[in-house]
Amino acid sequence: MLAATAWSDYEIWRMKKFRVWAGAITVLALSAYVATGLRYASYAPQRSDHYIWGVYHVHSTMSDGLQSPEEIAEQARATGISLVLLTDHGRPNLASSSFRKIVDGVTIVGGSEASLPDGHLTFFGAQQAPGFLLSSFPPEAMDDARGWGAFPVLAYPDDPDFGWRYWDIGLRPGGIEVLNLFTSLRGASWPERLRLGMYYPFSHYYFLKSITIPAESLAHWDGFLQRGKIWGFEASDAHGGFRIGSWFTMKVPSYADTFSFVGMGISRRFESDPEAAVRGGDFFSCIRGAGEPERFEFTARNGVQDIPSGGDAPVNSTLHVAVQVANQAVRVVLKKDGVAVREVVGEHLDLEDAEAGVYRVEAFLVGHPLLRTDVPWILSNPIFVGVGQDVTPEGRAATIRAQLARRPDYYKR
Repeated sequence: MLAATAWSDYEIWRMKKFRVWAGAITVLALSAYVATGLRYASYAPQRSDHYIWGVYHVHSTMSDGLQSPEEIAEQARATGISLVLLTDHGRPNLASSSFRKIVDGVTIVGGSEASLPDGHLTFFGAQQAPGFLLSSFPPEAMDDARGWGAFPVLAYPDDPDFGWRYWDIGLRPGGIEVLNLFTSLRGASWPERLRLGMYYPFSHYYFLKSITIPAESLAHWDGFLQRGKIWGFEASDAHGGFRIGSWFTMKVPSYADTFSFVGMGISRRFESDPEAAVRGGDFFSCIRGAGEPERFEFTARNGVQDIPSGGDAPVNSTLHVAVQVANQAVRVVLKKDGVAVREVVGEHLDLEDAEAGVYRVEAFLVGHPLLRTDVPWILSNPIFVGVGQDVTPEGRAATIRAQLARRPDYYKR
């Protein structure tokens, strides 16, 4: 009986000791979690007023977005965005396709995201109301959009579920998504998603750790650039949150949160018409959540003429790159036809007597607290040096007719 009582007292002592240790471990774990969270909460990206900023791939209440274009404009203005390119679901979305409005200095340009048999296609900036459904055949669908005066972009090229499946030679979109934030989230591992859920309440910028730019998407872009002038886009894929059933909505991530991650840097000389810069390829894509550049310049110099991205330059031009960001080292890579030809860690890169080819720039932040060092912080659009390309509507139409002759069963109006 005495032994039993002694054993019982011992067990009680052990339980008390376990509770003390468990409590101490819990306090330490919570302290470490809060300390780490506060470190993320103290993060703020560098902002710059040297450029106007645009966002592409945005959904409004004209499809499955949570807010109207006017409400989206308010959140855009709060995050320094001057141009919003809508891509509401539909084939096409009639209400959004021809929408165009300036709200308190924010230009809202309507557009559609169409689900085709081979993947998703977006377009924006239609000059006339669409009069029929987009074709199912991708090159024809893109020409349909062009016929309405819109700019077509191939979406989700390498998404595990929505990925694009048609790559024939006649396919020439106006642009291709090289980054989609939703694809980055879907590609994150479950531990990464768990950490995102843990630290998002401290700072939504924690998502920068999950942003990736698939090498396959960059390779597809470089392949397209051998066919014609096709611009690279970083898609916000913003909905303003999400719905749970038909009765509950959660405005996380908000439009403002999503807009703060990626954007198009546009020269202030396009302030009156930023869409023109986008159509002409005279913009760069930036993960602006990691900071905005004080300066980013990519030009071809031929005598006294400076040719910007999206332009054509003669052979033997000098390519000039300048990047400047406060308190951060930058690795700059110049690529020709998708292959690196020059690389520096610094603010300037020059290539004299450039040979014929398609050149573009990737800039990486060295030692950023959130953005991975192998993810391009800035992607320029290309400069075409001594490259003659058949991008005429007649040439494109001839290719499409040849493809239709081979696959007449595929074409559906």
